[in-house]
Amino acid sequence: MIKAIVLPTDPLLPVRVLDHDETDPRAAQALVGGLIQPVTLSGAASRLYVNLHGKDFGLPPNGRATLLTWMYAPELRGHHDIAGGAFLTGAFDTDAPADLVALLTGAVPARVQTRSHRRPDRWITVSQTVPTVYGEPFDAYATALLALNNPHTLDARVIPRQ
Repeated sequence: MIKAIVLPTDPLLPVRVLDHDETDPRAAQALVGGLIQPVTLSGAASRLYVNLHGKDFGLPPNGRATLLTWMYAPELRGHHDIAGGAFLTGAFDTDAPADLVALLTGAVPARVQTRSHRRPDRWITVSQTVPTVYGEPFDAYATALLALNNPHTLDARVIPRQ
């Protein structure tokens, strides 16, 4: 059994952590509502499992899973959105990373930092013109993705508030 983070399609339902039998494909299919497709989130050392046919079957969009995909799999950013249920594990079907568990479940507040092309060695907390501490982690991920649209931004990250 491993710890997995479940990302329901309905944004009103909470993100939750559960013990998942990584050796049971039916358990994985039950979590996403159909055949599973893994998406490697290399920037988060994680693997996201999604419904392989979610869009084909007209399942509702999963905004939270899409934000994570776009943040941690940049090659999919902007053109691969997720539909249907999703869950996240560690990169090799191990426990979901503890920092992501804390962030995504809201156990710790999040903040967004960026690096610029001019100062690639320095992370800067996002400007005071927007909140810099987020109680809802997916607001932080949306802000980080918006920051990446700035041509001066080299990279963005969401981290726990220290």
